[in-house]
This record gives sequence, C-alpha cells and structure tokens, in this order.
Amino acid sequence: MKRFIPILSLFSIILASCSTQTTTDSKPTVMVSIAPQKFFVEQIADTLVRVEVMVPAGSSPETYEPTASQLKLISNSNAYFSLGLLEFELSMLKNIKKQNPNLLLVDHSKELNLLEGECDHDHHGHSHSHGHDPHVWTSPAEVKTMVKTIAMTLAQQLPDYAEHFNSNALAFAAQLDSLDRHIKATLSDTQSKKIFIFHPALTYYARDYGLTQVSLEEDGKSPSMQHFKSVILKAREQGATTIFIQREFDVSTAKTAASDIGGKVEVIDPLDADWLNNMYRITNMLRKALNGE
Repeated sequence: MKRFIPILSLFSIILASCSTQTTTDSKPTVMVSIAPQKFFVEQIADTLVRVEVMVPAGSSPETYEPTASQLKLISNSNAYFSLGLLEFELSMLKNIKKQNPNLLLVDHSKELNLLEGECDHDHHGHSHSHGHDPHVWTSPAEVKTMVKTIAMTLAQQLPDYAEHFNSNALAFAAQLDSLDRHIKATLSDTQSKKIFIFHPALTYYARDYGLTQVSLEEDGKSPSMQHFKSVILKAREQGATTIFIQREFDVSTAKTAASDIGGKVEVIDPLDADWLNNMYRITNMLRKALNGE
C-alpha cells in the first residue's frame, strides 16, 4: 500500500498542474502596448485576465514593429489598450480593427491632456506621432485617467467582476495620489528645476511638477555640435552633475556630455514593468541630481 502513496501524490500534482494550465489558458486576453500599461491593468484585474505586451523589454516603443505572432495574438484578444501615440500603433491599429471587428480597441490619447512633441515625423528611427509627446505614462495624473477607462472597459467585458474592478481602481487611485504627494514633497525645494536627459521621456512628469526637461537629442536625432554645446553650457550654468539616459539608447553621447560637465550618467527606465516602485525610484534619483549630489 505504501508504494501507491507517492504515485497517487504525483498523479494529484499532475492533475492540479493541468487544471491550473487550463484555467490560465481560458482567461480573457488583453493586449497593451508597453509594460507600464500591463502594470495598470493588473492592478485592476488582478489575475482575472491575461495581459500581453507588444513592446518587449529593451526595445524602443517609438520604433518597434510588431511580429506576426503578436498580430495573431491580437486576433484572439478581447481588448487592446492603446496609447494611441506611438508610431506602430498609428500604422497598424486601424487595419487590426478592420480585420478584428469584435476586438474592443481603447485609444487612451483621446482622453488625456496631451503635450506637443518635438516633431511629428520620423527622424532616424525616432518619431513623435501627430506632434504629441507619447510619454503619458510618466504622469500619475494621466495614469489616473487611464485607470478609470481600464476599469470601465474590464467591467464591460466581465460584468460579473465589475464591483471588484471598481474597488481595485479606487485602491490604485489612492496609491497614485500618495505617489503624487511624495513627488511634490520630494522635489519642492530642489536647488535646480532642470533635468538634463538624452531622450525627452519625462515631459509629462516635468510639466506636472514644475520642472524643465533639457534634451540632448535634437528633434529626435543625435545632437548637432551647436545643440550639444548649448546643452553643456546650460548644464554648467545650473551646476548640473547628472545626465540621464534610458537603457535602450546608446550611452556614448551622454557620457561625453557628462565628462564635459565633470559629472556622471544615470540610467533610468521609464518602461520598467514595476511602474509604481520605478516612479519612486526615478523621483529619488531626480532629487539627488537636482540638488547636485
């Protein structure tokens, strides 16, 4: 009889595993463009939906081209939460909607307080679509707007869980309010209000918290010598010691700029999947940089 116990135990584990796999595969699938959006959806949906991200880690969302397998995955999805501002979204989402009439396509750009970008056409692989800066997810205020839409959309798709989604959305909104208060308190009395950064990814963050973003990039491309010298002069005037850069960009120009001001390069990742902790981390890095530390 003792011999059967391990066998039965193993059999039970296999059954449990199969059951879990079936449950996972049967979940509604939601598509998003970037990793921070996955974080937003999961704060509201918990594990009730499967969230797939279009732009993989380490890739630039403004130059990414979806794969054939991703397009196939979209056809089997229940909803797509689009920022509506990235080049690949504008070039493909209309056709995707036409080919998948049952797909619920949400365009967040229609509800957000958008800022003009530096350009509205392609420059060496970088673009700001329709003249609007796409980095809306760096603003807790804009995220709060997106969260309301996500909760409403999920409630429409899964009405039995509407109360659960709304409750989670309120809880996450409270966390966003706490983050907002933390950022205001942390950056209220810094020595400088100028962020020196290679690619201007903190535009909405800077707008919300009274900062100025100075970009080494010039109209979405490598800086001319004149522009580079202008940025260095501003950095020296401010006593800046830090040049920020995102991890998906070439660090060489930022290193040259940092060397010219006797400072350092700090790598940030606005696309980090752990969005909330990352926003606290970026805020603390900015505080140090704006105080010349």
